[in-house]
Amino acid sequence: MTVTRLARRKGFQCMHRYAVEEWSAERNRETFGACFTATGHGHNYELEAYFEGPVDPHTGMVLNLTDVDQLLDEVLAPIAGQHVNFTQAEFKSTVPTTENLASYLLARLTRTLKAPQVRVVKIRLYENEDLWVDVWP
Repeated sequence: MTVTRLARRKGFQCMHRYAVEEWSAERNRETFGACFTATGHGHNYELEAYFEGPVDPHTGMVLNLTDVDQLLDEVLAPIAGQHVNFTQAEFKSTVPTTENLASYLLARLTRTLKAPQVRVVKIRLYENEDLWVDVWP
């Protein structure tokens, strides 16, 4: 059976603050530079999700794109438009770097996908056009 990979991109915005609460302000500034501020800052992220599975012989699709869009909306809903340090328990004690955000999103996507014949093989999270992270399960 042929296996096909499907990718879909979805943009979203959120804010974050880089800080380790147990550290002094000086150590946080030395470590995180401009990303350590009192209020944090935001980005226009782009999430790419890669799915792998067989092409359905009836529909000709790995997944229906409407279903993929709904899935991505559901996965992003808790962080889209939010300041993740304050709205997500995971980021109250974990610095919400692009790496950690990507791992968080991969875990949510893997749990939320309800197509047993399809699996998430990778996500790519762009913080901006020249900074991104790839995460595999």
